[in-house]
Amino acid sequence: MTILSGLENLQQRYRRPVVTIGNFDGVHLGHQALFAVAVRRARIIKGSTIAMTFEPHPMRVLRPAVNLPLITPLEQKLKLILACGIDVVVCARFDEDFAQLSADDFVEKLLIGRMGMAEVVIGHDFTFGRRGLGDADLLRAKAAELGFEVHEVGPVLVEGGAVSSTRVRQVVKDCDMAAARHLLGRHYQVAGRVVAGHGRGGKLLGFPTANLKVVDELLPGPGVYAVLVEREGGDKVMGVNNIGSNPTFEDGGLNVETHLLDFAGDLYGEEIILHFVEHLRPEKRFSSPEELAAQIGRDVEQARQSLGPWLQGERDILRD
Repeated sequence: MTILSGLENLQQRYRRPVVTIGNFDGVHLGHQALFAVAVRRARIIKGSTIAMTFEPHPMRVLRPAVNLPLITPLEQKLKLILACGIDVVVCARFDEDFAQLSADDFVEKLLIGRMGMAEVVIGHDFTFGRRGLGDADLLRAKAAELGFEVHEVGPVLVEGGAVSSTRVRQVVKDCDMAAARHLLGRHYQVAGRVVAGHGRGGKLLGFPTANLKVVDELLPGPGVYAVLVEREGGDKVMGVNNIGSNPTFEDGGLNVETHLLDFAGDLYGEEIILHFVEHLRPEKRFSSPEELAAQIGRDVEQARQSLGPWLQGERDILRD
């Protein structure tokens, strides 16, 4: 499994590549369906699989005013793609010059000339080339001319709607962690480094927290969540997370802080990943620290009930 940063590093010729192309932000079930077809086709023709993605996201170049939050930072996205069985991930630099590449040149010079593509797997709404003028019909015309195969994968439907990155962003912002899990095929994750906070959690409230400096751009909406906390090395513990401005203490700004259940230790400086399992309640202003502490106690008990089966399930899988 290989990650190539930049098309200039694509120098090796791979055996009969089956190529799939996209932004793949989120690596959701729709993307996973493309990877599954690519892997299956490569196995049939005894070839290799190449996924080409882009950095930065093309929207950052073509429509920067939109300020699109990424579901998966680049490093996480690349790992998730490789985990789907893809042999090579090519991360192409998307800039103004790349955006001007014609659809014909995209196929002839890049996919055929540089990659030696044998087959291509695309989604139902795939477009490419300058102004998005390339589509499935153009690919099929080029396939007849140049001798490669095109496989178009239809939308993956969940609860009557197509899975998409836009839909994932919306349910995450709406605090719907179950819907996010159904679209992604995994819990929504937020990663970052534990940093010093206000120091109130343990001393004032009796619930010490790990305060996160996040690297992710898309955070769930403000509120309290049951989370599984993945530490360096892969071990997971249960936790209660709060995303918000701590209205009881009028902090302002946005804080991401997690109380780890049944844990004693120092996490400062450690990289952790939060797996969001359930939204427990909205953020709320309390009349006193004592009232807040009592509510946190209830949150902890609710989180235990929610997280226990998930954590036990993962331990059973590891044991098997």
